[in-house]
Amino acid sequence: MVTKAHILQEIKRTAEANGGKAPGVRKFESETGIKENDWRGKHWTVWSDALREAGYAPNQLVVAYSDEELLDKYARLAQQLERIPTSSELRSKLITIQNST
Repeated sequence: MVTKAHILQEIKRTAEANGGKAPGVRKFESETGIKENDWRGKHWTVWSDALREAGYAPNQLVVAYSDEELLDKYARLAQQLERIPTSSELRSKLITIQNST
């Protein structure tokens, strides 16, 4: 069983490695191997409570693109590829965008 103290320590460690910014729950899981079911309902009900207890502000929700912005980005990618992008290419582009923020 993963202890509360260990999870808090890992939140702090991963945040330090990320320039002081606390990780999101998915990034935390991928970097530490600590799964959501190791803490949810046992120590905290939501990730933001764990972050607060570790001394970090909860992460802000990402605002969705407007339809216009999304279509513009799609059109630019299609122009860049000189064809309609495949679903794999769209996912890859999304991952690139997420990793750059």
